[in-house]
Amino acid sequence: MTFRQLTLADALMVSAGMRAEDRECLEVVLGACDVEGFAVNRWQSDGAAWSMEQGDRPVAIFGLSRVNPWTLNAWLIGTPALSVQSWKKLLRFSRTVRGNALQTTRRIECMVLSTWPRAARFAESLGFELEGVKRGAGRDGQDVLLYAIRKESA
Repeated sequence: MTFRQLTLADALMVSAGMRAEDRECLEVVLGACDVEGFAVNRWQSDGAAWSMEQGDRPVAIFGLSRVNPWTLNAWLIGTPALSVQSWKKLLRFSRTVRGNALQTTRRIECMVLSTWPRAARFAESLGFELEGVKRGAGRDGQDVLLYAIRKESA
């Protein structure tokens, strides 16, 4: 398992093969999901982005997009091929990224569907705290959970 700077090819491959839960989340938050457009958007995002390879294939893309000079938005898309061992390595790498990011910014946010408890647990395992519920923020009125981590709470 290796990490590298996100390439357009990796973004396209992972986006095309993303897990059903990831696709549902994108559709709830963004509306209809144009996979190629989403992949290009992640590759061009204003912030750091990586892909994770398992064997010789990318199985996840993730990063931190700049919202404003003091806030980053954390994002992650995975494929069904992500192994348990890869998840553990991804968690360790993400904790390092979080720590490094909080050296230069004071806030990192992420959004999680209220119906996806595994994603909420992943955010919490990285030190994110639930700040509130964006009621009805989803395409069909679904609730979206807003998590954040601040420099003083890291």
